Amino acid sequence: MSAVEVLYNQAGEDTRRLVDEILRADADDQSWIEQLGPALTGTAVARMLGVSPQAVSSNRGLLRLRMRSGRVGYPVFQFRNRHQIEGLGGVVRELGSVVASPWTTASWLTSPNAELGGDTPVDALREGNRTELVMASARRFAQALSH
Repeated sequence: MSAVEVLYNQAGEDTRRLVDEILRADADDQSWIEQLGPALTGTAVARMLGVSPQAVSSNRGLLRLRMRSGRVGYPVFQFRNRHQIEGLGGVVRELGSVVASPWTTASWLTSPNAELGGDTPVDALREGNRTELVMASARRFAQALSH
């Protein structure tokens, strides 16, 4: 038995419950990280795009996620060659007007989509020739959410 396990077993019930909650949260975070990949800070995005941090913060076409820690992260999947993937900003704005959380948008962008032949919307946008098809799928998804 490890020292951590010994301490856990000796801890009171409230402490064990708190540790269990933290471990569950870390597992949830790990699941998101596996689906979405890493995220950049606003400052890093500003440097990459060659704009001010204020411009990044006010750009509603950039997907930003508030992490459990309270920090804001910009998923790397939305960028290629130091630019946002063409068409992605429009999709983020379209879905952002109806979804309850940007995490829903992130999940939609990175989940296989039957309308796109099983590709994820972000992969379809990376191809560069399916922007309208992705936008149409985003509009249908947004419409379904708003009813």
